[in-house]
Amino acid sequence: MTEPNTQQPQQFNMVPLEKEPGFGDVEEQGIRSSSSSTTPVHQYSSTQKTLSDPTDDDNDTPQRQSVRDSYPQFFVLPHLLKKHAWLLLAATTLVMIVYIWLYLGALWSPLTRVKNVEIVLYNADAGFDYSQTPPQLTQLFQSVTHNSSLGSIIQGQIMDPQGQLNHVVSWIDKSQEPGWDRESLVDHIEKGKSWGLLYIPANFSNNFLSYAPSTTNGPATLDSIKVVDMEYVFDQGRNYATHSIIEKYISKSMDIMAKTFERSLLTSAANQTLLQNMHPVLWVQAIHMTETVMNPVLVYGQNFAAYVVFIVQYIGSMLAVYSICKYLPNTIETIGVLTFPNEATAQLPIKKTSQIPKFPALRIVMARHTIAMMFSIIHTIFIWMVPQVLDAHQMSEHYNGGIAFAFIWFTGISFISILFLLSHLLTVDGFQGPATMLMILMFTSSCGIIDWVVMPGFFRVGVIFPFTYAVKGLRTIYFGSLRDEMWINWLVILAWIVIPGGITMVMARAEIRLRRENMRRTASVHASSRAPSVQTQL
Repeated sequence: MTEPNTQQPQQFNMVPLEKEPGFGDVEEQGIRSSSSSTTPVHQYSSTQKTLSDPTDDDNDTPQRQSVRDSYPQFFVLPHLLKKHAWLLLAATTLVMIVYIWLYLGALWSPLTRVKNVEIVLYNADAGFDYSQTPPQLTQLFQSVTHNSSLGSIIQGQIMDPQGQLNHVVSWIDKSQEPGWDRESLVDHIEKGKSWGLLYIPANFSNNFLSYAPSTTNGPATLDSIKVVDMEYVFDQGRNYATHSIIEKYISKSMDIMAKTFERSLLTSAANQTLLQNMHPVLWVQAIHMTETVMNPVLVYGQNFAAYVVFIVQYIGSMLAVYSICKYLPNTIETIGVLTFPNEATAQLPIKKTSQIPKFPALRIVMARHTIAMMFSIIHTIFIWMVPQVLDAHQMSEHYNGGIAFAFIWFTGISFISILFLLSHLLTVDGFQGPATMLMILMFTSSCGIIDWVVMPGFFRVGVIFPFTYAVKGLRTIYFGSLRDEMWINWLVILAWIVIPGGITMVMARAEIRLRRENMRRTASVHASSRAPSVQTQL
């Protein structure tokens, strides 16, 4: 016989488990039916009530509490507004402030800085020749002009520090400097030394006398009068928007000066004599100004193309660098680095070399740059093609479409060089924001829309960026302006290819070699840990 087990059964405190969502009634019944038969199961009937049953109001209270406890499930906002959220808010706000400040700050109120624009004044007026003028009019003109040439009078009004014309732009008077003439001054403007030239020709005063009667030909006629004309020379292709602002101020100033001169004649003591003897056309506009446009912008949209092309090129370069670094496989770095052990060779030491040839790290880096340049050349084809196929596109007589294509692609390579460096410094996922901010800074400081001369001083930081020289170079190719400085554009952009590219090569090569060394160490640890188990199995 077996002795009965007199030991009391061990009791456990049962903790009720909450029913997990998704469990059905069938599963619940199954769980209950699997309980031990020795465990008492209390069957509760809805028809049974105890004396302690709560009232209906008391029954609602736990339900309301459970709804209130479930609020955090629906209102996730308080859980997101943590320290990191406020840091992100501050960072994104700062980015927006920088964007709006760079854009509007660069273009805000350029008219207030027109005074910084240098315009050359050259007075070549030879003076009045009274040989064909009646004596009474000769004395009259001498008294009105104080025996000075008309060009000297205008020169004095412009250069008078207290005069209104002197404060429009910065006038550079080269009339008394030897060695200057119209041709040399036009070349001076062509080379970008000044923004414009106001030239008073040698026959300026004599043209004014053509409105007076002649001792040989009698009263002046429409055929005998000559326009009292000054010449304003400027290089429009250098910066279309800036010259539009300057030309407006120069034209307005010369119009005011002409009206002032006419008023001084009509209010003088000899006004009646002048009205009777001078040809009436004189009083319509005594002094004219003719504009001579060098390197004109014939296609308005091509002025915008000179900088929009490089904005699009930079965006394409960002996409190329990000795609290559993010999506192209990096497994090529593992080829030939090590031979992963198997069961048969696990006991053998890991070799640093393999029978599979190993690609040098520098060659891998150069291959990635080569792929990026291939991307860039395809982008350049379509970027270059749009201005070329549009109607009436403009190209300087000194250059051709092939040079334009080469220059746009050359600039794109410099962008790729910069962006590869940023991707290595800031990681692939982290470089995009700074790269975009760099694009905004380069664009707004590149003289793309208006020149530094009418911008705040901060934006002269663009002198170090390749975007500035890209815009200048394409304007040279399109319009022919500043041709003597084209070699500077090529040289600066080349520097932005070589220097960041060289730094990136060194950093990427060291990074690949470090990752390979880590792979070898990891593989060596795994091999040493697997070797004993393999021997045991053998």
